[in-house]
Amino acid sequence: MKRINSFIVATMAFLLMTLAGCKKNEIEGEPADGLPFVGKRMVLASFIMDPAVDFDGDGKVDPDLMVFLPDCEKDNVMIFEKGGRLSGDNGAKRCDDDSPVQGNTGSWTYDEQTKMLRIVDGDDNTDISELKVIEASSKTLKAQVEVEEDGFVIKAIMTWKAI
Repeated sequence: MKRINSFIVATMAFLLMTLAGCKKNEIEGEPADGLPFVGKRMVLASFIMDPAVDFDGDGKVDPDLMVFLPDCEKDNVMIFEKGGRLSGDNGAKRCDDDSPVQGNTGSWTYDEQTKMLRIVDGDDNTDISELKVIEASSKTLKAQVEVEEDGFVIKAIMTWKAI
């Protein structure tokens, strides 16, 4: 179980860094600009692990990992812009007084047939998140990533709400 908990920590950290603090880069392909969440200011509203795991070791399973995020990260904004640019800001509650309000940018594409949302982060295009879109509207974006380690499959289901 300790290996799974460390795996979840690593997965959560990777996803949060990729989705909240992207750096500008270019990727091949064009995004589907007509998606209902394009141009909306989105904040992470839930981060559900399936199956739920006792993340903090208190004897109770923790299905929604949002409770472990500091308040300064809960108001971070992500915007899927037309043309494949991903932007956002660090919100009013910044984790570090020296951090800029405006976040860095990244890029994204969406494959309508497979419902896969691809987000690229990092100057060398090595930090890539591929999320399966479950629900997409002008108010909600819900996507999941599935990871397997040692035959154990964990799903992370993230929901962003428009503000």
